[in-house]
Amino acid sequence: MKVLFVKPCWNYPIDKGDSTYNRNWPPLSLLNCAALVRREGIDVEVVDAAAERLSPEAVALRAAECDKVFITSASLDRWQCPNIVIDPFLKTVFALKKVCREVYVMGTHGTVRPREILDATGVTAVIVGEPEEAVLSICRGITLGLLQGVAYEQDGRFCLIPQQHDLDLTALPIPAYDLIDLKQYRYEVLGERFALIEASRGCPFNCIFCVKSMYGSAYRCKTIEQVIREIDYVIDVARAQTIYFIDLEFTVNRDMVKAVCDHFIRKKSGVEWCCQTRTDSVDETMLAMMKEAGCRIVHFGVETGSERIRANLKKGITREQIENGLRMTRVAGLQTVCFFMFGLPGETIADMEETIRFAKKLNPTYASFHIALPYPGTEFHEMARENIGTELFPKAYTGEVCYDDLIRVARRAFRSYYLRPRYIAGRMKDRDFRTFYRQARFFISYLIHRLWS
Repeated sequence: MKVLFVKPCWNYPIDKGDSTYNRNWPPLSLLNCAALVRREGIDVEVVDAAAERLSPEAVALRAAECDKVFITSASLDRWQCPNIVIDPFLKTVFALKKVCREVYVMGTHGTVRPREILDATGVTAVIVGEPEEAVLSICRGITLGLLQGVAYEQDGRFCLIPQQHDLDLTALPIPAYDLIDLKQYRYEVLGERFALIEASRGCPFNCIFCVKSMYGSAYRCKTIEQVIREIDYVIDVARAQTIYFIDLEFTVNRDMVKAVCDHFIRKKSGVEWCCQTRTDSVDETMLAMMKEAGCRIVHFGVETGSERIRANLKKGITREQIENGLRMTRVAGLQTVCFFMFGLPGETIADMEETIRFAKKLNPTYASFHIALPYPGTEFHEMARENIGTELFPKAYTGEVCYDDLIRVARRAFRSYYLRPRYIAGRMKDRDFRTFYRQARFFISYLIHRLWS
């Protein structure tokens, strides 16, 4: 038996009508599944159509000799902001169905809208939630009716069997990085030969906008030894030069952070890495250790400059904690990425202006401004239900501000932030010209595709 895992090709950096960055990042969920299935002695292959720039028809040619095909529905694999434009995914599914009898969908879209995605694709089954166990069971030949975490049609009737437990991360092998070529992947603000490592899943916090459906119901971690083995593999075997720890909140597990940093310091590999966390989950000692260990960038979700809106988001964090976390990170010599959103519940144009002012005050190395997505399966979606109409994956909440105004504010935020003399002078002063060049290329591409599209 031969099994194929597929990531479709989206436009880079974004699709028209979408606000999600289609990063050229490794398809981590597919690599996890491929490693599990291969451990059973099954022949597996991974096709990343986005990295190879393959059309749906070209992907189908690669699938012609396969018995089962699993396709992910999102370009940002294992991430909390899935695409709302799914046409590239649907076109690839239809092409695959012409050449392969068993096609399965995995990813966030089918998790939050299983019936609709099943109806739209007509695939054998939709995998709901964490995909690894269901994928492995399907490849073992277990009947769909005996599985958890699948949606399918039987005798004209829709059947959904939910997952009953979270995946034990300690049971996962090292992701099958040998099935892809890291030369194809990069992170514009970090570098080339780019790999992802997942040390934990879930999040102990309850922000109303975050799509945690793909992460299970509880926060849990791999073992420290397991993460160390993955670090060594992606560096020594896959030859990664840059790594992103893709955990929703990397620094929540302080023991893990210390062990990872100690290992990088001992290894002296020269590999640079980054992570995502909260500003109230870091301190000076931790940040200094991360810097010594090769961490270069820390990502923070700031979201808004309005205390009132921040309270609505249930982030449980104050303006002072945000400012203090950014200050400590900057003092440690680390770069920062801050995420900001427009179109949140109760938000007015005045609130958005406050967010732009707050972003400039914080002055992170990189600031990302985008439209907040009321994604199905989130509390935000339930709050926005009356304002989002019948769209399967709504592109915005427009209770207080219309969509065109949201777009205008986001465009102005990007321009006014990055074209400030203070910002440009600060970036030139860093003398990190290689990174500045990569950022400039991406920013120009973004301007072309988004700001004036």
